[in-house]
Amino acid sequence: MAVANSAVNQTSAKERTQFIIEGMTCTACAARIETALSDVEGVLDARVNFATATSLIWHNETVDRAAMRELVASLGFRAVENGNRAEIQAMTEATLARRTVPALAIAFVAMATMFFGFPGSDWAIAALSTVSVWWAGWTFHHSARLQILQRSLAMDTLVSLGTLAAWSWSVVVLVSGADRTLHFEGAAAIVAFVLLGKWWEARAMRTSGDSLRALADIAPSKVHLGDGSEIPVEDLEVGMKFIVAPGERVATDGRVVEGISEVDASQTSGESSPVEVAPGAIIAGGVLNGAGALVVEATAVGEDTEIARVARLVEDAQAGQAPIQRLADRLASIFVPIVVLLAVGTLVVRLILGHDLSDALTAAIAVLIVSCPCSLGLATPLAVLVGTGRAAQLGVIVAGAHVLDSTRSVDTVVFDKTGTLTRGKPTVVKVTALNNNSEFLLSLAGSLESRSEHPIARAFSQFSDETASVSDFLNHPGQGITGTVNGVEMRVGKRSLFEEVPASLKEPDVSGTRIFLGRGPVAEAAVSVTDEIRPTSAAAISSLRDLELEVVLLSGDSCEVAEEVARAIRIDNVIAEVLPEEKRDHIAAMQANGQCVAMVGDGINDTPALAVADLGIAMQSGTDAARNTADLTIMSNDPRAVADGIALSRKTLRVIKVNLMWAFSYNAVALPLAIIGSLAPTQAAIAMALSSFLVVTNSLRLRRFRSLSTN
Repeated sequence: MAVANSAVNQTSAKERTQFIIEGMTCTACAARIETALSDVEGVLDARVNFATATSLIWHNETVDRAAMRELVASLGFRAVENGNRAEIQAMTEATLARRTVPALAIAFVAMATMFFGFPGSDWAIAALSTVSVWWAGWTFHHSARLQILQRSLAMDTLVSLGTLAAWSWSVVVLVSGADRTLHFEGAAAIVAFVLLGKWWEARAMRTSGDSLRALADIAPSKVHLGDGSEIPVEDLEVGMKFIVAPGERVATDGRVVEGISEVDASQTSGESSPVEVAPGAIIAGGVLNGAGALVVEATAVGEDTEIARVARLVEDAQAGQAPIQRLADRLASIFVPIVVLLAVGTLVVRLILGHDLSDALTAAIAVLIVSCPCSLGLATPLAVLVGTGRAAQLGVIVAGAHVLDSTRSVDTVVFDKTGTLTRGKPTVVKVTALNNNSEFLLSLAGSLESRSEHPIARAFSQFSDETASVSDFLNHPGQGITGTVNGVEMRVGKRSLFEEVPASLKEPDVSGTRIFLGRGPVAEAAVSVTDEIRPTSAAAISSLRDLELEVVLLSGDSCEVAEEVARAIRIDNVIAEVLPEEKRDHIAAMQANGQCVAMVGDGINDTPALAVADLGIAMQSGTDAARNTADLTIMSNDPRAVADGIALSRKTLRVIKVNLMWAFSYNAVALPLAIIGSLAPTQAAIAMALSSFLVVTNSLRLRRFRSLSTN
């Protein structure tokens, strides 16, 4: 179903709070915080994402944010409201780097003494490994202590137990002078290579958020007002007029009041072609102004702007969990306790079989280290983070991680026509009136259509009388509108809206959509409205066919007009003259026939079909109702982005599956080798770090995804 993830909880919530979470070391940490926040009375939904280091909480007004921060602190983490995620992630990466580099140096020196020993080398390596285990590896011990106290074992527990066991055994042997094998180099190597893996992860997660940060930071920090003064953009208020010089970016959403220019929205919405703007035009903050100077009146500021809304949508998507991730998290939650039992069992069994204590301990430590579920925990969230970020760069906003499963099985894409495959800028090309009163009827119709959100209404905007009084406005879905204009009853719509349509107005017209006007039940004029086909529509249909998807045109327009458009862009299946609820029924019928259907639309009349479809896709230029119902929003209004969104979502899901396959395969091979003693602790640490490195590298490949239109 094309509904937002946890939509009931989120839409009924009074407030949305975001925290940056410091101190998380694995997905188990995120799961503990999420569970604790979800149990707070008044919290409707809570998500914590390890890859983005953020938590999103939807709650009612009774919930105290300070209490939520204290709850997170009691778990051993720090919640920062309105924090700078980039700065915090950069600090985390720098801290890891400061500990990793010395730890690696100590590990290499320790391993070198295994081949090039010198008098007193054992004591020297003991001192160095103590620094590595207790200073560089302190974060593992601190987290492990909290995890044990909270009865929620995770990766840090395994690393801490493994390093402390190796170090403690070696100290006892060295001090006692016993003739046993020392494992100082193993303890140092474990800390070094695990830290190296965490450093790789931190760097990947920081850079993977660059696309979202670039979107949020695209607007200028200063703005020039009409009186010549300069103020910070944070001080800008709705209604203020500001100047946009040629080559500058628009500071916030607004309406052009003076000037004519072209604006480039390629970095904000992915729209490849400049858009001409003139007085009355609505423009979004962040777009790049062309050669003309503009005076703009602010219509939204701060968190109410379009850029902020898009950023929230991307954050919500990245915070969500794909169904496949929930399975991986459940496995990871029980995996660590099982590994601890396996390590203890390995130690006991090898001793029973007559192995030396040192040999048995070595195998048990290797089991602990090689089984750290880092790659398993990163497999999904990092791929979702990179994939949704790349999608945002391409002008496709993904509503949630659940969309990935929907795109995998989609085999049919159904398009609405107006505003989707056409520009959504209809114009009146022909008027036929019975009594030569076309101007008067068009004025009444324009005033009435000014209350409508249907794309056809835009064709009548030039005829609207702003001083006209409109009352009793009523929308008849799929038929038209009725109301009273200056005391005159008026109808604008299809033939079915009227009781009688004179024969002279019924002449077939393939030049455009036929709209009838009348002051009552009898039509008095016929208007032909045409909407130019988007120049990229044919390429969009071709790209979808390349993905082996069936394409259907589903329109409320006449058969003649719908078939004309379909022929121009090579769509073979056309269903025309359908009401909004019939669109929904057609989608349901396809589903009943075994098809998995994606619906692409932009208007209120498309909302029922978008809701029932397996994957709902809305154009940014469409209505709020359509966008709020959709799983994917096409910011560029370019239908080619539909294929990009589906292809990128599918590729993201494939990357997740490869990541999980590698994580499971790695443990399936490495764990038995550790149990039988064929894998030393140092080798286990290297293998574990490489496992994480492969998952990170595979996920980052999504950043190189190219739009199908450029291939």
